[in-house]
Amino acid sequence: MIRLKAMTVLVGVLLFGACASSPPMHFYTLTEIGPEAPLAAAPGMLPVRIGRVSVPGELDRPSLVRRLDETRLEISEQDRWAAPLEEMMTRVLYSDLTARLPPGMVADPNGPAGLEQRQLLSVDVQEFYSTADCAVRLKATWSLRQPDRSTAQTNEDIRLPAAGGCSGTASVPAQMSRALAQLSDHIAAGIAAGIAAPK
Repeated sequence: MIRLKAMTVLVGVLLFGACASSPPMHFYTLTEIGPEAPLAAAPGMLPVRIGRVSVPGELDRPSLVRRLDETRLEISEQDRWAAPLEEMMTRVLYSDLTARLPPGMVADPNGPAGLEQRQLLSVDVQEFYSTADCAVRLKATWSLRQPDRSTAQTNEDIRLPAAGGCSGTASVPAQMSRALAQLSDHIAAGIAAGIAAPK
């Protein structure tokens, strides 16, 4: 009986030691960043609805991913997204575009489809990584589909150096949010000017 109790205590101590030595988990989110000033609507501009945001499979995971070189990625098991990346990107793009375009011009992607005519925005992300020096690259194609189903698309390649020096993974989500804000600037400017719509 005494030996059994001693074994139980020993196992408990070992388990506690293993848990105590495990590195802590960190959870991050993307955040919206407002513009310097909202944009004016172009005459006859249709409201916009975010229809789809897609990310490649290597990014579609809970852990943050860093690019080491052309062929190697580093997946950080201790640094994780607080929600699915596509879900966060959709939410942030909606908030960023709502802040940049006139009121009522961006439909809630989670709301009912409605019957009014709208442009449908899709964003296809090819790359959204940080590097060892905390720089961020966002490479994506965004397209607007009109009610008549004609579509125009634009390619973006946004590269941002580390802001205020590299302090490790903790500084990366904020810089990724800035890259999304820059993408939103380009999309909003295209929508407001009417240059993204087919002629």
